[in-house]
Amino acid sequence: MVPPIRWYYILSTWIFLLSALYPIIQFPTFPLNVMASLGCLEIIFNPYNENLVKNLYILFTHIAPFFWIPVDMSAEAFQFGTIVILCYLLFICSLGENPIHVYMVLLEEHHHTAKEFLKDRFGIK
Repeated sequence: MVPPIRWYYILSTWIFLLSALYPIIQFPTFPLNVMASLGCLEIIFNPYNENLVKNLYILFTHIAPFFWIPVDMSAEAFQFGTIVILCYLLFICSLGENPIHVYMVLLEEHHHTAKEFLKDRFGIK
């Protein structure tokens, strides 16, 4: 059995956390938020595949930052985005994981209850 994908294995979670810290750190995350919004396609193409809690979690983490992140397409924003992606890749590789494998497992995961989802993603029992 493949171990569950935890929240820190997912790039969009990193992007959400950095976006939430925007009022403090003032680093532009807009290009990253646009990229992360592609994660909503899972719900759009198959809204009944998973439980409501998981779908709401996905929508919130991918769309909510647009309410407080300013549009910034500057070179600095793209540089920061590149650094974040590189740090993510280094982190995942340091855990002995392959990022492609992480997302392949993520696409195959099915959580039929909120309890299953919370247990797998956050370790909540």
